[in-house]
Amino acid sequence: MILTEASPAAVNPVPLDEFAAHLRMAQGFADDSAEDALLELYLRNATTVVEARVCKALIRRQFKLQVTAWNRDGQLVLPVGPVAAIASISFIKGATTIAVAAGAWSLALGGSRQRLTGSGGGALPAIPQGHLAELIFDAGFGPSWNDVPGDLTQAVMLLAAHYFENRTGDSEPGRGIPVAVQALLETQQPVRL
Repeated sequence: MILTEASPAAVNPVPLDEFAAHLRMAQGFADDSAEDALLELYLRNATTVVEARVCKALIRRQFKLQVTAWNRDGQLVLPVGPVAAIASISFIKGATTIAVAAGAWSLALGGSRQRLTGSGGGALPAIPQGHLAELIFDAGFGPSWNDVPGDLTQAVMLLAAHYFENRTGDSEPGRGIPVAVQALLETQQPVRL
């Protein structure tokens, strides 16, 4: 399984002024934007960590997923959500591409770990020998930071602030993600049954 971003989100979906306010950075002085690049780095890294922990894209963007086989039921659990739409499914071998008709598959509704099934909830069309299946789909809560649930926005802010405050790398080994961030992420992590 290979998951790549077909169209990445904006460089920094989080408003820098909102993050600076969260950090309680001084205001009213000459703003030379000296720290902006550093703040963007911490926000980008925190966003990446939060997305990886909850298997969800915060800002909607397009992904490409390539697999060589469906699961044993002939279905596929998508590795990132919430999936808004599936643009296409194709079987690929070298320069040969076979498009799968939209009526041959269905996306089961759900907020996380959504399942792609064949029409009517059955098995997906079999992947031909030597081919791989390529899915192009959109995932994320919405096109802007305001669409992201509050617990995840707060987790990003707290984790980015943790990176900012511990930028020398002198924190205790093994501390990892702060407990407050972990607690916020637990509300969004996929439930395994």
